[in-house]
Parts: sequence; C-alpha cells; structure tokens
Amino acid sequence: MRGKVVYVLEDDADISDLIAYILCEAGYNVEQCGTVRKFNEVVTRSLPDIFILDVLLPDGNGLEICKQLRTDPVTRNIPVLMMSANKTRRDIESFGCAVDFISKPFNIDHFRQRVDQYV
Repeated sequence: MRGKVVYVLEDDADISDLIAYILCEAGYNVEQCGTVRKFNEVVTRSLPDIFILDVLLPDGNGLEICKQLRTDPVTRNIPVLMMSANKTRRDIESFGCAVDFISKPFNIDHFRQRVDQYV
C-alpha cells in the first residue's frame, strides 16, 4: 500500500522543508512546490490525497488556486488546507474553498493532526 500523497505549495523553503519532514516522518509522500507554476505542472501529472497551500506566493495567490481546485471536477473533492501568517481563519472561511486553515507559525503536532484528520 502506498502512503498518502500531499502536495505542498509554499514559497518559504524552510517552512516547506519542515512540513515535508513532519509528514514524511508520519509516512506521507510529499511533493513540494515553491511556485504556482511548478504546482500546476505537478497537478497535471498526478493527484494527491490532500493539498496544503500558502496564501501569499511569489507568482500567485493560494486562495485563487484553492478556488480553481474547487471548480475543477477532477480536484474538487480533494481536501485543501490553507496556511498563512498574514490572514485569519475568518479571511479564509469567507473565501469558502478550504476545508481548514492553519495559522503560521504552527505547532508541529497540531499541524500533523490536522492533516491526518482529512486524509
């Protein structure tokens, strides 16, 4: 049986590496994307069990990506967790596309529990 697959769209390499480490230790397979461009390339090749998206990105907006994922019949049922240091849960909920929101900085154990909850 293969491990669950997580796509992480996060432009901060340190945060992305931390997330990958946490999730790989828990048995997940993690695909890290630092840009929307790379994320779009990866999504065309295969699909994950969950998406983790940062809001502010150098070449796009995670909320817009989330909305696109929700309107695409191929990805609309895959859970999306949004992350941000600059937005609040209320901001994310008002956009209406993510199943959950994680504020940065985050507690490592709490982060992993949130991912486990949706896959």
